[in-house]
Amino acid sequence: VGSWGKDIKAADFDGDDLVDIVVRAPGEVMIFFQESPSSWARVGLFFNLGEEGMAIGDIDGDADVDLVLHGVWASNPGAAAARDAALWRSYELGPFNPAFKALVTDLDQDGRADILTSSSEHTDDVAWFQPLAGPTGRWIRHVIQPSVAGAHTLQAADMDGDGDNDVVVGQMHTTEERKLAIHYNVDGRGTRWARQVIDDVGLHNGVVADVDRDGDFDIYGANWVGNPPVRVWINRLDPPASVRLDRWNYHRITNGHVRSFGIAFSAMDGDDLTDIISGPFWYRQPSEAWNTEWERTPLAEGVDAVAALDLDGDGRGEVIAQRGGGRALHLVWLHAEDIEAHRFEEHEIGEVPAASHELGSQGHVLAQVVKGGKPELAVSTGGGVFYFKIPDDPTVEPWPRTRICAEASDEGIAFADIDRDGLLDLVATTGDAKTAAWWRNPGDGSPDWELRHVGKVPEMVYPDRVAAADLDGDGRADIVVTEENGKADSAKAYWWHNPGDSSSDWKQHEITSRGSLNSLSVSDMTGDGRPDLIMGEHRGALRLSSWHNLGGGRFIEQLVGEGMESHLGARTVDLDGDGDLDIVSIAWDAFEAIHVWRNDAVGKDADGDQKAR
Repeated sequence: VGSWGKDIKAADFDGDDLVDIVVRAPGEVMIFFQESPSSWARVGLFFNLGEEGMAIGDIDGDADVDLVLHGVWASNPGAAAARDAALWRSYELGPFNPAFKALVTDLDQDGRADILTSSSEHTDDVAWFQPLAGPTGRWIRHVIQPSVAGAHTLQAADMDGDGDNDVVVGQMHTTEERKLAIHYNVDGRGTRWARQVIDDVGLHNGVVADVDRDGDFDIYGANWVGNPPVRVWINRLDPPASVRLDRWNYHRITNGHVRSFGIAFSAMDGDDLTDIISGPFWYRQPSEAWNTEWERTPLAEGVDAVAALDLDGDGRGEVIAQRGGGRALHLVWLHAEDIEAHRFEEHEIGEVPAASHELGSQGHVLAQVVKGGKPELAVSTGGGVFYFKIPDDPTVEPWPRTRICAEASDEGIAFADIDRDGLLDLVATTGDAKTAAWWRNPGDGSPDWELRHVGKVPEMVYPDRVAAADLDGDGRADIVVTEENGKADSAKAYWWHNPGDSSSDWKQHEITSRGSLNSLSVSDMTGDGRPDLIMGEHRGALRLSSWHNLGGGRFIEQLVGEGMESHLGARTVDLDGDGDLDIVSIAWDAFEAIHVWRNDAVGKDADGDQKAR
């Protein structure tokens, strides 16, 4: 690489799933494209480079890794074209110091890439560049701190846990100030900053990371010459009312279950203990320890319970179930005839087109689709998504039915107010068309809602589970989709940032890749006000994980259990009534078991009795 090489980065520049290496050398930027671990192809890019500095990131939102150089950014032509230096095109950003540090980040929470910069060797402003009308046009420069000498450490992360990116600046020990400071993003838009000095020993190439795994970002690094000590600055941020997620107690409540798509929860027998309802059975929660199989009671022949709701106002939950087979899928509700819920009277709800699987639908939700009254029952089918409105007298048969759309698959569905008009919209995928989408609720009860695309996922074998929640704290519901691939690895989980307008410019982010992800739910597991994601594997290591939301759409995995299959599981509910959320899963391959992970954030003894904190 010549006399020196700096700013060494690793990324897949040509989209072949092999990690390449880019190096900033004295006269050029060198990308070493990986053919194999022992074979590399070198391509040189010659731009206005300055003295030192380089950054990487997806600046134009096309999922390719671009470059930030001296006052310009270079657009990656993508795929095999990335190996042709002549096809890389540069666009002006604005004035940079010739010796610079840079970082691609989002400081104003608009879902678009901004560029942060400082001078690594000289004195210049710590500033960031914001695109006005897209990354190829004009950029505006905003100053965070003027005239900072030797700002060789430049990082961005949510240091205070408020959902936006803050800026960490460290000056080299060779400067007079030698300050390590955090600039807090006060308004979340990058226009107001508050500076906190952490130390005055200097820092050459510091990084931020959650070193102690407590959910916040710490600072790590060392100075340059001699044998300087390596230091870590531990962030003592203590999120309010945070619940620990490292105390789980596993219980297998039955070894006699059957293949099912549905799972629900209700106090079935009036003892105020939450029971589990799945398939053709309900399972009674014991009043004492959970270290025994739960008593099983049949519901009705050939049904698969999918929801529970007090339909007739008697204070007890009735069971809503599906019955597959044939050319139509039948929905029924079951009313307990006795206080112990041993006998049930069956009432028809209605029928919908049959699902692709004879067992029934894999998407069923109770949601307030129509304002007022009880929530509606929405079901995904082989002919789209329908909802049933519960009549004042639920024994009236059948219930009024409305088709929401014909395009959605019979997999997972969710409802959220995507456009913030006060009405719940449908979120789903289009199955074989491999598109994530939402359908706008017209608010007048009419069928066949307007389809709006979110993103395509051609790499997925089948988009399966969906969820919607405000993941990045901007007040808008974002969308999550996980992949069913039937394999032990390579199943993707993505989330899309809601752009907040009628455009289809939803930015896609990868959360993880692992065994077939047929289980997904959203809940605030830690009590910090942010929605977390709970995912379970159907194949592979069979991990159940809570993905803790750190704010700003960033997640950290917290393993709950391993070796127990989840298929349409990973459902959260406070089974033991202690104020924290437990997790329940059913399975498909090893369908005989129902798995419960009791959350012991509030301590319990060996028998499950609550102890003092």
